[in-house]
Amino acid sequence: MRYINSLIYMYKSILRRCSQKMFAITFFILIVVLTISCTNTKKFVMLSDIPDSARVALPYIEMPISTIQPDDILEIKISGKNEQTTQDFNTKGGGYVTSGSINAQTSTPNYLVDRNGDIDIYKIGKVKAAGLTIEQLKENLLELLEKEIVSPNVVIRFVNLRFTVLGEVRTPSTYTVPNERLTILEAVGYAGDLTMYARRDIVRVIRDSSGHREIGTVNFTQKSLFTSPFFYLRRNDVVLVETDTKIKKSSDVLAKTASIVGIISSLVTVAYLIIFGRR
Repeated sequence: MRYINSLIYMYKSILRRCSQKMFAITFFILIVVLTISCTNTKKFVMLSDIPDSARVALPYIEMPISTIQPDDILEIKISGKNEQTTQDFNTKGGGYVTSGSINAQTSTPNYLVDRNGDIDIYKIGKVKAAGLTIEQLKENLLELLEKEIVSPNVVIRFVNLRFTVLGEVRTPSTYTVPNERLTILEAVGYAGDLTMYARRDIVRVIRDSSGHREIGTVNFTQKSLFTSPFFYLRRNDVVLVETDTKIKKSSDVLAKTASIVGIISSLVTVAYLIIFGRR
């Protein structure tokens, strides 16, 4: 009997030492996990080079001049000295009425720029629009309308600004907004902001300008973002947010290690309860 009790005592001593070693190993792994997870938080901060001051002056950047392109939608409001004369231009022209009914005097038609770059104006016919600015198209229309309307006036604005945001954002998609100008920050905002895996120092902008494609790079961590020629987006721009592979790999290692630590911790707890729970 004494011999059996001695064996049980030795067995418990061995398990106690093993459990202590398992605890030490678990604690060591936990320290490693915490060390790996301590990444440089500066990578996640936008505009990290801006000083902490009440006001920061940035260099002047000229607003881009937008030119009309095929598939653009233009809101064109035509008025003149005789309201009865101009009514037909605003109720029978265009194909997309934005307000009021077809017969309403306050309705404003939208004109789709066709594949040939033309718009179809009531009583005037096809008018070239693609490649022109809003002001240039306005001058051309005023010259044409002088034959039909006394003291004509034309107000034109863009109705659609189409852009795409892809990559490491929360809701990648193609968006169409009723804006004439849009910044890359606003575009990322529409896409739900960057994810934690986004590479903020390299954000690509793919631009197709009259058949000439170019790719620009924007750094979200520096104030040079505001002076970049790609700060203001143009219609049909594609914003591509790359993945930071280092952060992605570190996150995967962290998740796997945390899982292993959890399993080992559970085994240590179960072993401890089996060995010493009967005392």
